[in-house]
Amino acid sequence: MVFLTFYRRNSVRSLCCFVSLGWLAVIGCAIPEATRGRQPLASAVIRGESDGLVDLESAAHSRQRTDSDKHGRTAIAKTTHKHHRSHCTTCNQSPCSCQGSTEGNLFGQIFWGFFATPFAVPSFLLHDDHDHFAEFPDYPYADDLPGSLLIDSSFKGKTQTWTGNIQAVAIPSSHELERFGGRLLLENSDRIGLDTETNYWLSTGSQAGPRDAWTGDFNLTYRFAESEQIQLRAGIGVNWLADQIRPEFGVNFTYGIDWFPHRPWTISSIIDVGSLGSAMLFHNRSTIGVMLGPTELLVGYDYFQLGNARFQGPVAGIGYRF
Repeated sequence: MVFLTFYRRNSVRSLCCFVSLGWLAVIGCAIPEATRGRQPLASAVIRGESDGLVDLESAAHSRQRTDSDKHGRTAIAKTTHKHHRSHCTTCNQSPCSCQGSTEGNLFGQIFWGFFATPFAVPSFLLHDDHDHFAEFPDYPYADDLPGSLLIDSSFKGKTQTWTGNIQAVAIPSSHELERFGGRLLLENSDRIGLDTETNYWLSTGSQAGPRDAWTGDFNLTYRFAESEQIQLRAGIGVNWLADQIRPEFGVNFTYGIDWFPHRPWTISSIIDVGSLGSAMLFHNRSTIGVMLGPTELLVGYDYFQLGNARFQGPVAGIGYRF
């Protein structure tokens, strides 16, 4: 009932949240399906296998095969392009190149339109012209404020030009696997932020004894759309893995939304898409929380995939916003 009343009174902002969450859901469904069957690079602790960590040397061989395949595909592409160019020169058909150019432009428009939508639409719906001054209260809903941000406000209470959110979460064990995570988000009034996450994986099913691994990311973010109750951010950074064999690194893209619909509720969702070593990484965590002063109690669902290694389940934790 609370959310229904809020939607009726704030239909535009609600639409913005639904559009962003819908885009996150589309990406969340499409990427795991697209990566089915790929060679995993994750440690076996992520897969829940009893032997602990996978031998990363196999990943190195996989990387070499990938490089060889890439060179082969490049040679074929160059040969095809050369034949196509000679054909156009011989027959002197300018429409040949024009047709390819038209198809390329159409594909480019569709491609950029799809990826620009989650950035342009929220800014439009929130009427965010990037020409205002924003400050933060002590924490969301402090002093009976409607959200977590003050925009060109005449509020006379305590404000600050930066904010932070620290979380600790746990995911129930599965196949003798335990996972614990932590996240830190820092942002300022200029929309610049730092978003970092660390996860500890512990497998107790190996006959050789407990094995563990660490994964995480480190991102620089930009809050591209904001209002008093809704903030969306995106950024780029690095993924990392540390285990008993050797570290691995990769590139990461992150996209997230925080929604404060009505006191004391919070709704958050983040997506990480990138690489780790030679494997593709995808991670989504969506939570709903309750603010008790600056403390946040949250529950939700977490999905983590590295190559074809998947781990998913409910998540519960506690956060502190400051």
